[in-house]
Amino acid sequence: MATRHLVLAGGLVGLCVTALGILTRGEGLMVPRPERSALTGARAAVHEELERLESVMPAGRSRDDGLWRTYLAVVEQELEHGHIDVAVRVWQDAYGAALESRSWESMIAVGDAFLAIGRASGSLRGARLNAREAYLAALVRARRDRSLDGVLRSAEAFRGLDDRAVAEQCLHIAAQLAAGNEPAQQRVQEARRRWTAIPPATGS
Repeated sequence: MATRHLVLAGGLVGLCVTALGILTRGEGLMVPRPERSALTGARAAVHEELERLESVMPAGRSRDDGLWRTYLAVVEQELEHGHIDVAVRVWQDAYGAALESRSWESMIAVGDAFLAIGRASGSLRGARLNAREAYLAALVRARRDRSLDGVLRSAEAFRGLDDRAVAEQCLHIAAQLAAGNEPAQQRVQEARRRWTAIPPATGS
């Protein structure tokens, strides 16, 4: 039963992103993007995936009422009591609230929460798919906001999934955001050195 709910929740992620995006399609923002002609292989595929998500995610920023935090607190409580099915249902509410908040922080949090559900249910592989979608949304939002913190946090999340291609693209975006800012550039360089030296976690 828990596994079935994980699969259903996976479908919800795509449906929520697409449905909300249809209502706001056509709103563009000037954000730094790599030149498509310079990309090949895995990074080109990641670029296309980000552009697809960019086109369907609502633009702009609404007030973050923190409702997603309330739902995630309930998810944590239900997991502590072993109520996996209930946790998945509440997580769906958390995901919807996170989409409404339009913050990168909320999408990182719901991604992390679904990994916790996956660990508790013994279905971590399926949970990674949902978490990845949430982390991709976080990356798009962080890029829109020109948030170096958000892009680097997204990179950490993808390294936790051992998704090296997206993690590398995160660092590329971070380098663009840090251009002309020496302290910011140092942060990106330190992140790259640290992640090169330390193997990514695969048990998240």
